Amino acid sequence: MDFCRNFFMTFIYQYIAFKTRKTEYLYFFNRQKYIKAIDIARKESLEYLIPLIESVYDCEQSESVDTMWTTVRNAPFTVAQLAQEKIVQIIDEFQYLNSEIYRDRETKNLINDFAAGYMATAEYKNAPLLISGSWVGWLMKDLITMLPGRFQTLSLDPLPLDEAIEMIRKYANFYQIPITDDVMYLMASLCEGNPFYISSIMQGTYLKKDLTTRQGFLAILEFETLNPNGTIKKTWLDYFHAAISKINDQHARHIVLYLCKHRHRFVSKKEIKTQLQLEMTDDQLDQKLNALYMADMINRGGLNYKFQAVNDNIFDKVFMGEYGNDVDDFDTKEITQTYQRMIDDIQKKYRQLLGKYNQKMGLYTEYVLIDQLMYSAHKNSDYFKSLTHNLPQNFEFVKYERVWSYKASPVLRNDFQVDIFAKANEGTYSIIGEVKRRSTQKFSLKEARLFFEKIETLIQMEGLDKTWVQAFVYSVNGFYKNALTFMKKNGIAWCDDSNWLERHGVAS
Repeated sequence: MDFCRNFFMTFIYQYIAFKTRKTEYLYFFNRQKYIKAIDIARKESLEYLIPLIESVYDCEQSESVDTMWTTVRNAPFTVAQLAQEKIVQIIDEFQYLNSEIYRDRETKNLINDFAAGYMATAEYKNAPLLISGSWVGWLMKDLITMLPGRFQTLSLDPLPLDEAIEMIRKYANFYQIPITDDVMYLMASLCEGNPFYISSIMQGTYLKKDLTTRQGFLAILEFETLNPNGTIKKTWLDYFHAAISKINDQHARHIVLYLCKHRHRFVSKKEIKTQLQLEMTDDQLDQKLNALYMADMINRGGLNYKFQAVNDNIFDKVFMGEYGNDVDDFDTKEITQTYQRMIDDIQKKYRQLLGKYNQKMGLYTEYVLIDQLMYSAHKNSDYFKSLTHNLPQNFEFVKYERVWSYKASPVLRNDFQVDIFAKANEGTYSIIGEVKRRSTQKFSLKEARLFFEKIETLIQMEGLDKTWVQAFVYSVNGFYKNALTFMKKNGIAWCDDSNWLERHGVAS
């Protein structure tokens, strides 16, 4: 009866708040008084609610629990009919309806089929019902057994990599946690876009949180999966203990451990029984496997005769860390080593992607600089000269004969390439340019020397007058001091000012 009253009053005050746009009704403290609800409905000109409120009140006074629940459960539909509108009902953690509500105040008579009352209610067109639950196996069992055919199921997939990275960035900004791009990529990849894992790492209680290095991230991950105070570990163990409490079984952890060891494939019931030497009937094994499935600790495949542990990068580490010693001589250092290998693999992929990204951005920057030299620099020579260091006093940007990314003829040299070559008329400076758009690495002395060799080669290949050739390096991330010293000595101009790119809006 307490649940019915709380359910009904919550709905009534949410409805009144929506109709009046007065948020104070959402937080109204005196929700247990029917008379107060009637007064507010009358005050807000929502008189059509009053007979419904009185009806629920009469049910409670006469202790007509079943009638009260029917009236309360249908309240959204009733109000929608009265107001000629549609009301969307949303109930989160729906699976708890059958496990937390009792018929008596002594909480001894559990109503384990309470959710079955929604058999008809779920189909109302003007009051459609959306339900959700975090214990998916448990929720689906209740729906299949008590509400067959009443709901369409929709599972939320993990976040795509880009959205997971965006989520991590927003967490970092909100909690003011310093984090590097490579660690964001590591976290998003290793957590496989699982919002629970990501939020646990970002919001966890680990005191020495450092997300600016891979070792700092690894320390947090180890805490969350191996330490008893880690949110990820505590949550998974809660799920497991809930399953164990239903079957009171000593073999359950052995089953999960075996599936964890073979998490990349589905395992048959026959294999589980044989490999673990389980002396039980198939029905008894089914009971244990179904309990673990309901606790979301294993997945089913095929015709329910094959099973797989939760196939992500973290669950098996949590379980092996807690129960590995039950089966054989297991050292938790193996988990750290596994994480290290996974991080190495992810970082290798990150470096490959970063290299491809920098290459593409470098090519685009080359295009923008070529475009600027062709169409803008000669019109605004003083401006572009002010952005560039180490130019001769008589240097001017001019209208060039041609500006392009230079590649030597295969007949002469198949491997020779210069990022930018702006060829000018006689008596004005031609430009030989090098472009580096890297997010972390500065232009080095070694690169400066290699570029100097390129300049000499191109002058010779094109028969240029060395007096009228100006070398130029554009590096987004700047230059090492010894590289600048070398370039200054050898007459090479340089720039790291993003204003060179502003015309096309790609400033870094």
